[in-house]
Amino acid sequence: MLTIAVVGGGYAGIHAVKAIKAESERVGMPVRITLVDPAPYHLKKVRLVQAAAFKTNLRVPWSELFPAGEAEFVQGRCVGVDAAARTMRYADPAGEVRTFAYDRLVLALGSVVREAPEGAGGIALLDEAHAERIRFAVEANLAAAARERDPARQAALCSVVVAGGGISGVETAAELAKAMKRQAATLGLPATLPSVAIAAGGPRLAPLMSDAAARRLEARVRAAGVRILRGVRVERDGGDGFAALSDGRRIPCRLLIWTVGVEPAPALRGLGLPLGDDGRLVADSFYRVEGGYGMIYAIGDNARVVDSATGIEDGMTCREAMQQAAQLGRVLFADAAGRPASPHRAATRQQYCVDLGEGEGFAWIRHWGVDVTIGGKLGGKVREYTWNLGSLMK
Repeated sequence: MLTIAVVGGGYAGIHAVKAIKAESERVGMPVRITLVDPAPYHLKKVRLVQAAAFKTNLRVPWSELFPAGEAEFVQGRCVGVDAAARTMRYADPAGEVRTFAYDRLVLALGSVVREAPEGAGGIALLDEAHAERIRFAVEANLAAAARERDPARQAALCSVVVAGGGISGVETAAELAKAMKRQAATLGLPATLPSVAIAAGGPRLAPLMSDAAARRLEARVRAAGVRILRGVRVERDGGDGFAALSDGRRIPCRLLIWTVGVEPAPALRGLGLPLGDDGRLVADSFYRVEGGYGMIYAIGDNARVVDSATGIEDGMTCREAMQQAAQLGRVLFADAAGRPASPHRAATRQQYCVDLGEGEGFAWIRHWGVDVTIGGKLGGKVREYTWNLGSLMK
């Protein structure tokens, strides 16, 4: 029986567990799968944008994801790997370092949200605690605005700026714009009073989309009540009710939120395995980690995954992590049986889904050079489906 440890319970990790289990049953090779993660639950990380706007539960217990003993769970933080000895070290919740022996090791530690630039102020949407801080700050500011009688001060209290024009920034801005309108109405404030602006450093929002799709998305973002600032970066929260922009302007800002991308999990630096210049694990097109003696694999945001035939590099998204996990299941058992495996191949279809709040969304698919976009409630259903698919929810 193969003992397989999967380190990381994010999107790549949970899909790896499912793919490994399914492939073991298909080829008739029994396995013992152990998932190692610091938390006793899977966190629906991409839904943090919703938690910043309203109270919602983002935690899914492991027993709900993996019923009937599909995988064992060990709570701990991976702190080192001895590839020669085939052991992984982890610190348990009490801080005691323990050792786990494996036949195959899958590293799926993922990524972390970048923090706000030092000294720039504001709040980055790092985790549940930061999402809650944002939600409480918005609620407190609106309540203060309801008590304020000076119109200028009222408006200032209702101003939010989101720094970052990627999908997370768009989703955060749209969710907050709609949530603030709802809350303003309950407090007797004009629905037009809340102000949410998004600052994109590039010429448009969602730079990974085509120009045509981005234009359609921007129209819907504006319809959600968000002001779009293109080609300008937020430099800092001035601390005086204004945010300073890179072009010298100062705009009203009672709350500054940073959504400026992700970076590989810092824990990777302590594993003793080769890392690239970008901080991700160095792996081949079969997900095998360099220096892992063919027994260590890496997928998801903690690995640079490249299609060796085309040179196309996978992005750091849930969709690509899921595709990698499915292929990893096949590669792992081919390797174990001494059979040739098929290498990673990049998806030929581009697609991104965006949450725009209150059940609305925007989906973009580009295939064979043709753009297809879906908006409104149907776009929201597509976004909900992709969210649920990522977290193995029905």
